[in-house]
Amino acid sequence: MPKCKKCGADLPDGANFCPACGKKVSQQRTQNKKSRGNGTGSAYKYKGSWYAAITQGTTIDGNPKRVKKGGFKTKKEAILYLDELRYHPKKEKRITALFDAIKPHIEKLSESKQTHYKTAYKRLQPIQNVNIGDLSVADLQSVVDQAVTSYYPAKDMRDLLSLLYQHAIKDEYVTVNKARYIILPDHDEKDTEPFTATEVSALWADYQQGHRETGFFLMMIYTGMMPGEARRVSVDMIQLPEKRIVGAGIKTTKRKETPIILPDIIVPVIQDLMAGKSGRLWETDENSFYDYFSEMKARTGCRNIKELRPYSCRHTTATTLADQNVSAAIIKEVMRHAKLSSTQRYMHVDQTTSEEAMNTVFVGEK
Repeated sequence: MPKCKKCGADLPDGANFCPACGKKVSQQRTQNKKSRGNGTGSAYKYKGSWYAAITQGTTIDGNPKRVKKGGFKTKKEAILYLDELRYHPKKEKRITALFDAIKPHIEKLSESKQTHYKTAYKRLQPIQNVNIGDLSVADLQSVVDQAVTSYYPAKDMRDLLSLLYQHAIKDEYVTVNKARYIILPDHDEKDTEPFTATEVSALWADYQQGHRETGFFLMMIYTGMMPGEARRVSVDMIQLPEKRIVGAGIKTTKRKETPIILPDIIVPVIQDLMAGKSGRLWETDENSFYDYFSEMKARTGCRNIKELRPYSCRHTTATTLADQNVSAAIIKEVMRHAKLSSTQRYMHVDQTTSEEAMNTVFVGEK
């Protein structure tokens, strides 16, 4: 038999009031109803109108983001609308949800581009749970500036945000792609320095001392391979009798269609890297790849400057060929460039040598 919450007396079946103290039973039963679980939202009355409210994501400051809708005449109507707030697809505007929505598109891109976008998404961690409509251009710029300082990583972040905004605009979450207003760090291909002859010799010594992975960077130096291509190369792409690699090219049609030439000096290194492998030559992710490069630089005594990076291997290829008076047209084919202007950005010609050459050629001219 139920008991009165006020005085503890037994309540007869069907009683509207406690026979001992007179407490109204209907009020007690209302209070005994089980409340909704955590995360299911709440209903409250404000200035004569009932509101439905839930917590969804966070603000840019990391505080809970409150989503609400008012105008209901009764509490029951507000409670019934809670499911609409929780599950209506147009209410899921957080960066993390939008990234999940565009994953099928990203998975159709090259392996290198997928890796770049995944890394860029990790760098967006401070705003992953923020609704895209709540972000200002200043918020986006701050996240990029705090995450990276160089051009290409910042560009990856901006490109990914643009994809997220395009999806959000299509679904009418926002009307403007604010990512296009993000300012990137200065970009200058000439900032990348090629390895010196002394540094290349140090890499050879490091490889011969048993640091096998250093062979990948030698492979890049002697073929003009890009970092993303080196990580992508698999055994089935290598054609040793023809001394070439087919199918490792990325980004441009020219690089994808043009075989990578293997000079004689690098063939034994390729054979060593292939030993015991059936898939990719180096099963590594981008972060580990760059970590090894930093360790290799320190171990071999290479210049400790930011301009000496994995991409320096490709610059070394073009610069070394240019130093040996190989024609720019041939270097363009080795680099697999569609335009000669692209190749020229990789050839670091010493200014003193240029001046000496001019004086030698035009000696005696009046």
